[in-house]
Amino acid sequence: MVKKFIYLGLVAAVLCGCSYSVYSNAYPHLKKVAIRPFENKSTEFELGDIVYNGLVKEFQKDGRLKLVTQQPDCVVEGTILKLEEDVYSYDSWNNVQDYMLRLTCSVVFTDLINNQIIYENKSLVITEPYAVSPASTAKCRSKEEAIDELVSKLFRNIIQNSLETW
Repeated sequence: MVKKFIYLGLVAAVLCGCSYSVYSNAYPHLKKVAIRPFENKSTEFELGDIVYNGLVKEFQKDGRLKLVTQQPDCVVEGTILKLEEDVYSYDSWNNVQDYMLRLTCSVVFTDLINNQIIYENKSLVITEPYAVSPASTAKCRSKEEAIDELVSKLFRNIIQNSLETW
């Protein structure tokens, strides 16, 4: 009889555990977000649009906050300060194998309900290598893929330092 209760308790614990979400929101009063286009101070003309569209896509995919343009609970704003590209590695014949992209930006995540800045980083640096050689081990095979990955990393940084703060 005792074994039966232990078994039922374990089954209940497993079933309850299955409904747990890996996503958290440290600010449950925040339901709607507005993403403002980032000011682009880099030499890459299209980068502002790429970052904005990428962040919109990432927030939609994440689903914790509804994207709105009117009456948001919180807002994400920023400035792209620069995008740099440096040689990252050479092959055995001294040919360039990989480049490293480095995105530097300023980001602010503001709670508009409580009128407080939840996260701010005035000099956030995010890096991603990309391959120019078939022998490369970099996961990104083009500069465009590396820029997309930089935007994904920017999104994860914003989320981890705002909604997932405990």
